[in-house]
Amino acid sequence: MKYLKLAIFSIGSLFLLVTCIGLLFPSRVTVIRSASFNQPIDSVYPMLHDLSNWHYWLFDSTHPGKLLTTSSIGPGASIQVGSSKITITHDSAYYIESTWHGSKSNDQICGWRLSQDPNTPGTMLRWHYTQHLDWYPWERVGAVLNEKILGPSMDSSMARLKRHFEQQRE
Repeated sequence: MKYLKLAIFSIGSLFLLVTCIGLLFPSRVTVIRSASFNQPIDSVYPMLHDLSNWHYWLFDSTHPGKLLTTSSIGPGASIQVGSSKITITHDSAYYIESTWHGSKSNDQICGWRLSQDPNTPGTMLRWHYTQHLDWYPWERVGAVLNEKILGPSMDSSMARLKRHFEQQRE
C-alpha cells in the first residue's frame, strides 16, 4: 500500500510538473516561409487562390485532392487532401487565408501574402501556418516540432511551384 501511494504521488507530481512546464510554452505557434518567383503577381496568384491548381505544387499531392464544393475559388471553397479538409476563408488583394482541419489536431490557419519583390520584377510570397494550442502539456511541448515538420514541406511546395513556372517557360 505504501508503494502504491508513492507511485500515485510520483505520477501526479510528474504530470503537474510537465503541465506547468508546458504552460510556459506559447499557446500559438506560427511557421513562416518566404520565396521569390520570377513571375508577375498575376501569374502566381491563380496558383494559390484556385484549389484546382494546388495539385501542381502542394506538398501533399501524393493524395489526390477532392473538391468538396462546386467552386474552387473564393471564400467557402473547400477541398479534401489526405485526412485534411481545407477551406478558403479569405481571398482578396493578393492575400489568401484558409483553415486546415485535420482529424487529430487543432485547426491550423494558413495564409499566403503576395507582393511585388523590391529586388526583382517578380513576386515575393510569404506563407504562414498558425496553430492555436490547448493547455495540454503534450500539445504545447509537441508544437515545438511544428517547425521541423511543416518547414521542409513548405520549402518543398515552394520549390515545386518554382519548377512549375520554369516548365511553363520551356
